[in-house]
Amino acid sequence: MLNEPSPNVGSAPTRRSLARRVARGCAWGCGGLCLLFAVALALLLLMISRTPKSYTRAADPIPAPGASESLGGGLDGFDSPYVGHTGSWDGKGGGMFGSSKLGDLDLERAMGLRWTFMCVYWRALEPEGPVDLSRGVPPAWRELDAFVVAAHERGLNILMQAPVVGGNAGGPPAWAGRREPGKSAPANMAALAAFAGKLGERYRPGGTLARSQGWGDHYGVRAWELDNEPEGYFTSWKGQAADYAEFATLAARSLRAADPLAVIVGPGLAAGKHGLEWLAQTLDASAMAGSPAFRAAGVPYSLGPVADVVSFHNYEGLDSAFNEGVRTIGDVFSDVRAVFEQAEQRTPGLTYPRKREYWHTEGNFDFVGVLSAGRRAAWRFQFFTRAFAAGIRKVAVMDPTPAEQLAIRAYVSALPNPFPLLPANPELTARHGKVAAFRHPIGGASAKGNVWIIWPLAGTGDAVLDLAVRHERVTLITVTGESKPVTAGSGRVTLELKGDAKMAAGVLVLDGPGN
Repeated sequence: MLNEPSPNVGSAPTRRSLARRVARGCAWGCGGLCLLFAVALALLLLMISRTPKSYTRAADPIPAPGASESLGGGLDGFDSPYVGHTGSWDGKGGGMFGSSKLGDLDLERAMGLRWTFMCVYWRALEPEGPVDLSRGVPPAWRELDAFVVAAHERGLNILMQAPVVGGNAGGPPAWAGRREPGKSAPANMAALAAFAGKLGERYRPGGTLARSQGWGDHYGVRAWELDNEPEGYFTSWKGQAADYAEFATLAARSLRAADPLAVIVGPGLAAGKHGLEWLAQTLDASAMAGSPAFRAAGVPYSLGPVADVVSFHNYEGLDSAFNEGVRTIGDVFSDVRAVFEQAEQRTPGLTYPRKREYWHTEGNFDFVGVLSAGRRAAWRFQFFTRAFAAGIRKVAVMDPTPAEQLAIRAYVSALPNPFPLLPANPELTARHGKVAAFRHPIGGASAKGNVWIIWPLAGTGDAVLDLAVRHERVTLITVTGESKPVTAGSGRVTLELKGDAKMAAGVLVLDGPGN
């Protein structure tokens, strides 16, 4: 009789083989993690090495807005140039993964802001087909209602980025079809324009929601940004510039039918130069640079006559690290502005007057966190100043750290209306070091004093300078929000500013009645 094999025979080699496979998997996994870490470190070092040390000033700043140029129809806080852009969004009134936006709104209000931001995805609000709000309000619309109510409670105007078709929205809803696979232009463009009209009627001042809440025409959404980085972000209008111009024209028509004072903002262009050609195509109606369906229809459109506001994005550090050459706010603004000005008289019947409203609607230094907290706070003073000095009417206040929040609150408090903001280096005497200096005249022509913004240039060491002032006592405000009263001697104060290799902290000097 043959002996039965022991149940353990062969198990030792099997265990050794399994152990080898596990060890090999661990080695590959560890190696992969190390590789990812190395790549991340390399990217981080690249960003640090390419942090801009000089920043382009606009060669031809847009003059400060006059009273007749004010948008918004007199809505409280609409003229404020600081646009909160905090947290995440689900495209229907909340944050990602079901989170609440209330904390973000509270933070924006605590910084002294009068604006917040919300994107609205067409796919999220009309997933199954056109919604008839007279028959009932679906849950997604009720969520958006709640956000608007919460913003009103905090005195925040809303820059509503809507309708959003591409980007994070994932394209048009399936029922609307697409002119081309994988792209943003819907086959049913009329349905998209109708959706814009529904948004306008519900959320405008004096609209459906305002009437139900008792706001009358004193509060509502009046600024509408049409899509997000449509030239190439995820699902996009790439190759469909003319289709985007058609969308903007039809959506604007619907929004203005609901609210004649609606402010049309677009296109929310990314900072890279790759988008400039696409932008030019949205303006040049004769090029017919759209989808086959658009060209077959044969109707020209241009974004130029439609947009009340030209919007663009800029992450100064990130964009400078991953684009060819430095891409600071001055560079991006000048490039976008040049495209609009070159095209403004191009197509008869679709010409438009020179644009004066340019808004920066997304961006901070970077979303990686390369700069230290102190340097990021210093950057806020510098970024606001350079943008407003160029004539940019609004600037995004995006995802600030606690240190940045202190700087933002201080700047907003000192300069609620920063226009005009004038280069002022010739008006001070630098004993040592190099600085950038700007001045906001308080009271305009009445010349009641000035608010000065001064910082040492990166990599030039500390700075000491003498500043002529109008009042016996002035107040110095730092990026940490600290205030220090200073007595002027013979109409002058001496400032000692600490330099930095990357981003020096500036100071606000309040030289006005009562400071």
